[in-house]
Parts: sequence; C-alpha cells; structure tokens
Amino acid sequence: MLDIKLIRENPELVRDGMRRKCVDPQVVDNVLKLDEERRELRKQTEAEQARLNESSQKMATASPEERETLRADLRTLSDGIQDKNNKLGELDERFLVLMRIIPNIPDADVPDGKTDKENVVIRTEGVKREFGFTPKDHEELAQALDLLDMERGVKVSGAKFYYLKNQLVILENAVLRFALDVLRGKGFTLMTVPNMARADAFYGAGHFSTPEDAEDGDAYRLERDNLYLVGTAEVGLVNYHADETLKEGDLPLRYAGISPCYRREAGTYGKETRGLYRVHQFNKVEMVTLVRPEDSVREHSMLLAVAEELLTKLGLHYQVVLNCAGDLGQPQSKKWDIETWMPGMGKYGETHSCSNDTDYQARTLNIKYRVNAQEKATAYVHTLNNTALASPRILIALLENYQEEDGSITIPEVLRPYTGFDRISRA
Repeated sequence: MLDIKLIRENPELVRDGMRRKCVDPQVVDNVLKLDEERRELRKQTEAEQARLNESSQKMATASPEERETLRADLRTLSDGIQDKNNKLGELDERFLVLMRIIPNIPDADVPDGKTDKENVVIRTEGVKREFGFTPKDHEELAQALDLLDMERGVKVSGAKFYYLKNQLVILENAVLRFALDVLRGKGFTLMTVPNMARADAFYGAGHFSTPEDAEDGDAYRLERDNLYLVGTAEVGLVNYHADETLKEGDLPLRYAGISPCYRREAGTYGKETRGLYRVHQFNKVEMVTLVRPEDSVREHSMLLAVAEELLTKLGLHYQVVLNCAGDLGQPQSKKWDIETWMPGMGKYGETHSCSNDTDYQARTLNIKYRVNAQEKATAYVHTLNNTALASPRILIALLENYQEEDGSITIPEVLRPYTGFDRISRA
C-alpha cells in the first residue's frame, strides 16, 4: 500500500494516479477523513492513559477516603480507554480496507491509456520466420502429433483444462529446467513455493485489494481451509520476507520460483479461447527481487534483459511493450510486457510481464532493510518481478515457430540436451 504521509501531504498526486489507472479517486477523501478520526481518537486515548497512570501513582500515598474516590476514577478512565481502543480497532480495520483500494502511482514514463490496446510497442527483437507454407496453430499441430488432449481435459475438469502427452510433457519440463539453469547461473536462489496461501498473502502481494477480490475474484478458493490457489509464484516469493528487517549488505535478494499456477481466466474471447493460450492451470518459473529503492530502476531493466536472453536463446521473435496506466495492476508502478510471435495464431501473444512495484508490496508486508550508513535507520525495500518462462504459452510459440511443412516440430538446439531428441514427428 502507499505511505499515508504521501496521501496526507500530496493527495492530488494520488488522485491523479488513480484516475490514470481508471480507479475512482473518491476513496482518497474517505481515507483522509478516517485518518483524521483515527489520529484524534488516538490522541484522546493517550491523554486518558496518561491520566490513568497519574491516578494510579497517587494511590500509594492517598488516604483511605481518597483511595475510594481514586478507584472510582480509575474504573471510569479504564472503561473509557477500553471503549476508545475498541473503537480505534474498528477504525483501523476500516482504514486498512480503504488503504488497500488505493493503487500504486504510475511512473512518469508510463503512457496514459485505459486498456492493453493503448500499450506502446517500444521495440521488436529476433527474426520473424518466413514460412513456405501456411503455418498451423498449436492445437492442430499438437493433436495431430498426439501431444495434446483438450476434450478429455474438459471431460475431467471442465473448460480450459487439458492433458499434455508424450514428447510435449518432456518439452514442457525441458523449457522450465532450461530457465532454472539460466537463472541459477545468474545467482538467483531457486525455490519451490507453497501452492496455496492465505488471503493476507494475496493482499500483501497486491493481488487482492477488496473483500470482493477474496470472495469472487480470479483466485480459486478452498473454502473449507480458507486458502487460495496461487496464480503465480510471486505470491509465495514476495511474502517470504514478510515482517523482516534485512541487512543492506544482503541486497539485492533474487529468487526464482517454480510452481503450478491456477487462474479462473474469465471473460476470454476470439482466438484466445482456442487450445493452450488461456487456461486455468499451467506451470511457470517466476523471478522476484528485493532491492534498495535507488537500485530498482536498474533492477527492472535487468529482469527484462534476463527474459529477453531466454527468448533469444530459444530463437523466438518478440516485441517489448510498455504498458499504459490503465493496464497496470494494483501494485505496479511500471510494467513491460513481452509478446512473442505465434504464427499459427497470427498474432503476438503475451508471454512475460516485468513489473516494478516500488515499495507498495513492501509497505503492506512490512519488509524493510537496515541502512548501513545510519545505525538505527530503516527503509522499505523495492520489490520487482518478471516471468522467466511459462508454459503453455511458451509451448505455443515453440510449436508454431518450429513447425515444418510435414507437421513435425524441430526442437531448438538449446533445449536438445534437456529433451534427448531433436524433432517431434508422427510415428
């Protein structure tokens, strides 16, 4: 969440950020009003607590008659303090609900816009393959090679579930292991993370902002245990250091988490409903880093470069997109998407999202570091994240870009040590 001091001192900056993100700024006024009530009530409570302490000290030297009067005063003061503390607890809960609604402020570099249609392509990389035949889409290719069964996935679990089969199972694990090996070589700590988390973890990551998100949002809820299935390893990774004060010398901390991901993915349409593009369950390697505030801009570029290196090694053509303000998530100050060319679908498809969340997540999760130059000074870290590689969208790109006219699939050289074969073809 944002710093309440920032909201008090520069509310119009916060309102403007909310307008740019297409969020009603009225909540800022509600927060400021409730903040004033809390501060005044806390001041009154502290004054009454001081009177209570003073009266308690007088008991030691008071006469028997004075003590009786003092006891009555102490009971009255104590009851009043208890009432105020109860009311303060209620105000704090309401304040927290409102503070969670206010999103991070978009960076000055972020263009205005309401939807992903207004994102800005800043560059393209790699060579777009030219085919001497009409390329097929991944679903047609995979079904012909007995690599994918959508129908039985629907039979067992419903729409947008699937079975991967045969060599495609090996290829999926190959790309994930490839990503882990590259990240390990760059000094990332590799982790598996909990696949379920409490609502507080989702709020801390900025993936929930309202009670409605927890009740009826994009996350699958396990009602009996009051847990949610994670949609990304980011939730587990960014919560890993919650309520901790780190050492400045230990920063940056860089983590790579591998996990299954679960998302409802409601409201899809068109070509995105076909095959593997938008599904309820997939596997992903996610990068999350914690850095000093002065290092977060450079770290953001580094994370983008890592994802681009992975795509370059896979020989895939892609474009880098700067997201407009209306297409930023709750915790994001700035985000680049990478969209990889998918010739069978005839479009670029989002495969990576590289976000700088500044101190938004860290404030909610209370993740600080001790500043070396000042003995007792602490500051909030900045948190950033990016996709390393996610299946099945990366599988779509590989199947469609490496297809041959006879329907076979060539395996990129960098993956062959992981697969043990260089081609997928009909038996």
